[in-house]
Amino acid sequence: MDLDVFLKKLVEQKPIFKPSFEEEKAIKLEGIVKFIVKKLNSSSYKASAITPDYLVKVKDKINLCVNHEVPIHFTVPFGAVKVPTLPTAPGIDWGEVFAIIFLRDYLAPIAKMYKHGVILDYISVAVFEEKMNYFPHKDVILYDREFEKLIKIFKNHFPENLSLNFKRVTDHLPKEPMLKMIDKKVVELKRNWMQNSEEVRNTKIMRAKRNCCLDAKDKDYDKKILDSIFVHDAFCSECWTLDSAPWDKKDMITLGYRYTDGWAIHIRSARGSTVNFWSGMGALLKRDKDIIPTILSLKQYKDLENNIRLQKVKVFDEEFKNLNKIPVVS
Repeated sequence: MDLDVFLKKLVEQKPIFKPSFEEEKAIKLEGIVKFIVKKLNSSSYKASAITPDYLVKVKDKINLCVNHEVPIHFTVPFGAVKVPTLPTAPGIDWGEVFAIIFLRDYLAPIAKMYKHGVILDYISVAVFEEKMNYFPHKDVILYDREFEKLIKIFKNHFPENLSLNFKRVTDHLPKEPMLKMIDKKVVELKRNWMQNSEEVRNTKIMRAKRNCCLDAKDKDYDKKILDSIFVHDAFCSECWTLDSAPWDKKDMITLGYRYTDGWAIHIRSARGSTVNFWSGMGALLKRDKDIIPTILSLKQYKDLENNIRLQKVKVFDEEFKNLNKIPVVS
């Protein structure tokens, strides 16, 4: 199969949902809310079951939107910079492309059947990345610019009644007061660090070492790793806002990846992956006559490296240097 043709169709072809007779009947008898919940619960898109508590919230939020006759509002908060150990860092690659396509397909049936439509917001947390993971400012800016441009391109390839947006935490809250509150929380977390079990401490240290853009030979390496942990946990505590987080307003349903832990619907990132798109790189898996879009972690990439070839493609313009070629796993 010609990969240019395959990828161009994958990117540009808007999904067309046609309800079955049973689905139309169910909507008439049971209402649109139950249909929406069922689509969100699809095992083809979820990576794990929605936790019982969050499922209650999801149903409440859907009912709220339906009763107020407003769009169902979905959000995807994400770490807005590419993990620096990846070959494609710091720019976007096919992982971001496949993740957007996957969510477009996931939400298209809801947008088709719910007359008030669907909103999908990607929300960047880049404001915390330099402080949390020591990413160079220029890398954060590059990723932000490329992701925003990709979203603008995809706006033209989303079906009617499904809108796509790119936003930043700093669109909702000013940067300096947020970082000031983070610093206050860090003092508390430092003080209580040894109250965590050894297992928890080791897990946090391992994760920070994986995510941080640091040289292990740095004389302050251990201190910086601990500081990264404290900033990360301060961010997760949402101490930086008096209101709900920008992705969890009253009408918003949050979609997330490996880090959800009961506060979002845990979705797959692509047909063949559960890896965060900013922590992995997009690739195509060839399986007999099937071609499967996936996102590989760095470890998966290294394990499969002997079976990967980079193939040149012409789907996007040359400004996206990582999108003029794609890893193909055979």
